[in-house]
Amino acid sequence: MLFVPLPLFATFFLALLLCRILVTRDMTVRAHQLFAGLVALYAVQSLLVSLRWGYEIDGIATYLILLAPVLPAVAYLSYAALAGRLTGKRLWPLGVIVLNWLAFAMLPVLPDPIILMTYLGFGFLLLRLWWKGADALALSPINDAREIRFAMCLTGAALVLSGLTDVYLVIDFIQNDGQNAGLILTFVQTAFVIVIGVSAFFGRADDLPDPEEKGVTPAPEATEQDSEIVLRLEHLFTEDGLHRNEDLSLRRLARRLSLPDRQVSNAINRVWGMSVSQFVNDFRIREACTLLRTTQKTILEVSLSAGFATKSNFNREFLRVIGQTPSQWRKDNLSKEK
Repeated sequence: MLFVPLPLFATFFLALLLCRILVTRDMTVRAHQLFAGLVALYAVQSLLVSLRWGYEIDGIATYLILLAPVLPAVAYLSYAALAGRLTGKRLWPLGVIVLNWLAFAMLPVLPDPIILMTYLGFGFLLLRLWWKGADALALSPINDAREIRFAMCLTGAALVLSGLTDVYLVIDFIQNDGQNAGLILTFVQTAFVIVIGVSAFFGRADDLPDPEEKGVTPAPEATEQDSEIVLRLEHLFTEDGLHRNEDLSLRRLARRLSLPDRQVSNAINRVWGMSVSQFVNDFRIREACTLLRTTQKTILEVSLSAGFATKSNFNREFLRVIGQTPSQWRKDNLSKEK
């Protein structure tokens, strides 16, 4: 019987996922290119792991070492591309890849600790970006912010755990001459590959070009300019229905106001004490309440009319803002009118 290593199944799964991304995403967008590349790289890694440990082809080890630092760097760049243009100093992760390769070429014994620090470093950076909140991902659609941040958190945690797994492998080689290394890499790394691959599928950006943006220094309290920005946004929502756009993002809002992303985000935060996504969804919920009270539309129809992409997202945000489910709120308010 032909032996098929477990990582090979992960390779097939990631290949199918890559095809799905290529078909459903606008591949002219830099972030989508990076997420597709990330899935492709992990598919290659999974294939190499299956050849190395499943079929015991020792020559594959060199390629695994060369590929190792590329994976966390591309993972970080993929999510960083949702925050803004990747130019100049923001491409520094590429230098980390080169540093790893130089270390391998000059001192073949050195790459293991450097690769370990690379995984831990990029993992913690992704967790830090996740901690900043949805407004840090200006190019991600507001409706998808929750899923994208969750995927980013999973990816960061997986990179950190992958680095810690390497620590255990070093200990295993010292104590047991690496007898458990193949088994650990087969199961643990396959799990990490699938987690990161699936997470990459949720990475999504709008298709707007990314203009150069000047930094805006946050002020401690709301200013008249902040209030004016918020009023302009509310006017766009009330008069133009901009909030109903399912692909709405911080970048799109900022472009309509001809202002930097950070200035818009800071203004909303200082005036209302909330994030951009909360501000937009609060406005959507207010409109949904009007529709629930004055029309016979179903809950799904109301959620779509208000700008939510899914009913589950609408129900979650409605409960956050109102404290009730949409159906319960409609029942209570209709009964009051009677």
